Formats: sequence, structure tokens, C-alpha cells
Amino acid sequence: MLTPTFRNHASYLLYPALLGGALLLWSSLWLGIGWDADVAMQLVYWAFLALLVILERLLPFEPAWNRNDGQLRNDIVLSILTIALNSIATIVCLWAIEWAISTIEPLVSLKVWPAHWPFYVQVIPGIILWDLGNHLAHRWAHKIPLLWRFHSVHHSAPRLSVINAGRFHPIDIVKSVVIGSPIPILLGVPAEIAECYAALYLFGGILTHANINLRCTFFSRFINTPDLHRWHHSPHPVETDTNYGEVTVVWDRLFGSYVFHARGSRRNLGLGYTVPVSRHLLEAIWHPLTPAGHHAGPESRIVSLPEGVTAVADIALTEFLAAGPPAHGSERVAGVVHGIQVKP
Repeated sequence: MLTPTFRNHASYLLYPALLGGALLLWSSLWLGIGWDADVAMQLVYWAFLALLVILERLLPFEPAWNRNDGQLRNDIVLSILTIALNSIATIVCLWAIEWAISTIEPLVSLKVWPAHWPFYVQVIPGIILWDLGNHLAHRWAHKIPLLWRFHSVHHSAPRLSVINAGRFHPIDIVKSVVIGSPIPILLGVPAEIAECYAALYLFGGILTHANINLRCTFFSRFINTPDLHRWHHSPHPVETDTNYGEVTVVWDRLFGSYVFHARGSRRNLGLGYTVPVSRHLLEAIWHPLTPAGHHAGPESRIVSLPEGVTAVADIALTEFLAAGPPAHGSERVAGVVHGIQVKP
């Protein structure tokens, strides 16, 4: 049995230990032993995922999120599709960009990256530049209605866990690769820095979804953390439309979308009744492709926890999935909490 004192101390140490440990193991296999960077990344990723699943049961941030929300199968299927499509889209996109650079003469002049600088000097600026494309892809997925149709599938989850970190509509993941890749490649950022960014994106991304009690106050000022990402999954647009950075918060700070909540993380997540995403997998994939968009009925849509319901032990999430909409207007959820916003 883990004591409250142990849990409290662990919450401060776990985030840097987990993220740093995964990065250290990966870089040791790649640079130390000489393994292929992508092979080493995949090996560490699956081991990391297994460890996080265990920690979600031992040190949950929100115990209610460990209950069955009826979406486990959908989360797994969409995550498998995400892994496959991300790999295919990346290969095709890289080939297309390299072909364009070799064919269209003016594009060659865009390669202004100082590749002759020492590697350790290039790493941080290179990671920040790689994050620009993904930041824009994520921001536009929220701001452009057509793209939001597909990205809302990811935000429809009423909880966060390592299993639904890859819960994306297939078109949403392809969009992210197509928008996110060209900028650093056209500017000539070396492939080694792309590997470093990919590792941070992969390990940090799954960690932001982990239902583990992690206190990330210090790190939230520089990189995307579970604290920041839980607010990004709020049912309220004013909270959801913040913290778009996939790895860093540099571009959020510059564009005025960085918000830090000193009081902690949000526990009521999802879209509620604002976007009627179906809890049935095929419908969730097909509806965004239709003129009407998401249009699941009250009996089949995914809903959020009602206001004030978080870790109440005698309430299961599944009880709310089949519930109809409230009698008086839209579903109410925990109210908006104003954080510390950085203006551009």
C-alpha cells in the first residue's frame, strides 16, 4: 500500500524521472551502442507505455479515469491506425519534399540552417523549429471548422490515459504530418535533430495523456506537460483553445495561447454535448466526412462527466454514456478557471 507521503513526494519526482529516463535510454541505445535511432525509439516506446499503464493503477491522478468509459476498443483501434498512418504519411511526405527540393531550384536556397555548428548548439533551436509546424497544425485543427471535425474525435474522450494518446481520426494524423514536416526540412534542419524531436514528441506526448499524479509546475513553463494538456482537453473552448505546442510552449508564448493554471489540472474533460461524436467507432470515423459532420443522437454520443463529478468512488463513467442530454439546455461541466496567460 502506497502511503500519502510517498505519493506526494513521488508526484514531484516522477515527471522528470520518467521523461528523462526514456530519453536517456533511447539516446544510449542510439548514440552509445549504435542501434538504429528509429528501432531504439520503438523499443523504448513500448516499454515506456507498459510502465505508464502500471503507474496509472498505482498512482492515478484521477481514479475515476481508470474505470471503463466504453471507449477502450476504439482507443486501441484508432491508436493502431495512427501508428500505421503516421509512418506511411511521414515517408510519403519526406519523399515529396526531397523531390520538390531537387526539382524546384528556388527551394534549394531555403536551406539556411547552420548545419556546420556544433550539434549541441543546434539541438534546442532545431526542436523549437520542428515544433512550429506541429503547433500550427494543432492550432488550425481547432480554429478551422473543417479540420476541427476530425480533431474533435481526439477531444471527445471523457478521460485521459496512455491508451488514448493516439486516439486520432486518420485524416487528422495525416494533416499533422503534412503541415508539420515541411518547415524544418525545407530550411535544412539535420535528420539527427529530427530524431531528437521525434523522441520528445513520442515520449512526451504519451506522458501528457498519462493518468498519473505528476506535478509539473516548473516544467510547464517550458514544455508541454500533463498539467497543461489536461486543461487543453477541457469542455470549455476558452480553455481548450490554449497550449497547442506538442513539445515546447515557445510558440504558445509568442502567439499568446500559453495558459498556466497554478492551482492544478482539470478533471472534467471531453466535449460534452457541444460536438456529438458517436461512441461507435465506424460512425466516429465516417460522420466527419459527411456534410452534416458529427451528428450522433443522445443515445449514442460520447458525453463528459457532469459538473462536480470527478473521483466519486460510487459513480462509474459508463453510467453517463447512455444518458440523455440535461433537461435544461447544454450540459454543464465544471466552470472555467482563469489561468496565467502570456500575451504576445
